[in-house]
Amino acid sequence: MNAEAVLDPTAVQSLADDALADELCRLQGEIARLEAHRAQLIGEVERRDLARRRGFGSTTAWLMALSGDPGAVCRSRVALAASLQAMPATRAAFSAGRVSESRVRLLAKVQALAPEHFARDEAALVAQAATASAKRLPRALAEWRRRTDPSGAEADAERLHRLRALHISPAWSGMVHLDGDLDPEGGAVVLAALRSLAEPAALAPDDNRTPAQRRADALVEVCRRHESGTGRSGGSRPHLTVTIGWDSLRSGAGVVDTETGPLSAETARRLACDASVSRMILDGQSVPVEVGRTRRVVSPALRRALDLRDGGCTHPGCDVPARWCDAHHLRHWVDGGSTDLANLRLLCRRHHRETHHHLPYPQRE
Repeated sequence: MNAEAVLDPTAVQSLADDALADELCRLQGEIARLEAHRAQLIGEVERRDLARRRGFGSTTAWLMALSGDPGAVCRSRVALAASLQAMPATRAAFSAGRVSESRVRLLAKVQALAPEHFARDEAALVAQAATASAKRLPRALAEWRRRTDPSGAEADAERLHRLRALHISPAWSGMVHLDGDLDPEGGAVVLAALRSLAEPAALAPDDNRTPAQRRADALVEVCRRHESGTGRSGGSRPHLTVTIGWDSLRSGAGVVDTETGPLSAETARRLACDASVSRMILDGQSVPVEVGRTRRVVSPALRRALDLRDGGCTHPGCDVPARWCDAHHLRHWVDGGSTDLANLRLLCRRHHRETHHHLPYPQRE
């Protein structure tokens, strides 16, 4: 169909099912080609320094004036155009309509992290980007990153933690607007807490709220319970699952996949300091063949005694109360450390993280 026919509502309504699907696929490829052409144009504008020669402070500012699009959108387009200069195979697939802009952006992020490795493997990665599902592609790129540059993958996990940010402010409409990004560990904790209150299994049969409304109400409820000091009531207990090989748990080396993104194995060690741990044995195809009972590393009675003894975070100068602290093993239980008062100290989440990732455990006088 030509463009004029596609825009005719009557012509669209007359399409057979297969023709409708074919037209959507054709249009998706055409959109990718147009977006690739736009990236080429923006790259040439940058090369010529055209925006500044026309009185603008940057190409982003010029695109904002030209298109009316927000600064963040224009800035992203300029960055993508710059990335494509070092990605010839990606640029070719993009121009041919075989890879969408969203997938090109994923490839560009990987290229920025490991440019030399990416240049070597670009053709194979572009082939994956053209065929892999939307859910599989980010995992495939993460697997490639870990396989080609293990130390860099560990640094990536630490970098994600530094990028965490949350913005919250009243909007002109009277609503309160939230926007931000959480690192994989923090995101997993938040998702687990929200799901325990918002997933259908925790709801009454006649609950007719939308999923987005349920998540909003769950966030407010979590904060309300924190403010009032009350515990959980109703729903399932918040939990997150991290699957890690025993050798990695003992050494703290490597990176572990989670639903929300990569965690360093050292982060998994820290989470295991004070957690419910289940043994799961996998076969060669990663299929579970045996699951052991969950055991509480720090029992409720031991935790009460620990709270009473330490009173809060034991890091020098920190006054975070006990209820917001983790139970930290001075010698980790995977290394043979005992789970008793003599081998335990309370640490707030920030100091617990520092102790595992950066610093020796400091003694408080």
